[in-house]
Amino acid sequence: MVEDHGQIYRDAFARYGESPQALHWWDYVSMATRFKQLVLDLDIKDKTILDAGCGTGDLLPFLYMKADNFKYLGMDVNPDFIDIAKKRYEGHQFLIGDPFFGKIGQKFDVVISSGVMNVYVKDWMQQRQQMIKSLFQLTNEVLAFNMAGSFNSESPDDVIAYADTQKVLDYCLNLTSRIILRHHYNKRDFTIVMFK
Repeated sequence: MVEDHGQIYRDAFARYGESPQALHWWDYVSMATRFKQLVLDLDIKDKTILDAGCGTGDLLPFLYMKADNFKYLGMDVNPDFIDIAKKRYEGHQFLIGDPFFGKIGQKFDVVISSGVMNVYVKDWMQQRQQMIKSLFQLTNEVLAFNMAGSFNSESPDDVIAYADTQKVLDYCLNLTSRIILRHHYNKRDFTIVMFK
């Protein structure tokens, strides 16, 4: 497992409780903006979906805007987030676990990850590359993720390390040439969709 990102989110939950700030979002609007970009290019009808680092499961309404028949699994290392997700979205499967380097034992048609790879930890760029590769190995069709960063280099703050979009894109192009990049919606965030 990579350095414990979970502790950073546990600390935020202890501080902010059940709120977007516990997930390191500014507010629900910024979260919704990113979720819309993540699902925009995805065909999820009749698909199996892994929400890697699902937080409190709030991607689900955005999936339902695309289709109402899919099989969803949300995974997160934070038990508090999973408890909230189970209450908010009854009827869906949520598990406590490491979706990046844990033994999941299956592949999914669609893998989605939002905001999880933003944390500023030691060797953060190498860890992000490992996480992207691990998630891409879990999908049969497509991986969609977002990340804090831009084409202009920025210094990390206490919690978030802002990636160089070009470096992340170049890494992803080593795994597949079938990619969509979205960076128009926020000057400090981007979305990459990687197709098998």
